[in-house]
Amino acid sequence: MRIFEFAKNKCIFDVLQILLSRKTKYSEMFRKTQVSHTTLQSVLSELVEKQCIIKYNLGHQNVDYKITQKGKELFKLLSQIKILTN
Repeated sequence: MRIFEFAKNKCIFDVLQILLSRKTKYSEMFRKTQVSHTTLQSVLSELVEKQCIIKYNLGHQNVDYKITQKGKELFKLLSQIKILTN
């Protein structure tokens, strides 16, 4: 099974992994995930909606994202799935 070959699934995993270490700006996540703006925006919106990450609007086009406890738990589960399916 190659669940993480799908761009959106891989992006969810990558975003959570990036946010584990610190708050991160959209531009940095865009660079690191190497997905389209559409995919990244969709993933970020979904993770905010599901309360896995928090979006901080800091001013004109200045946004930070931070992982929540729920997001950390989701990342832990996804990591286990990734290990089991590789």
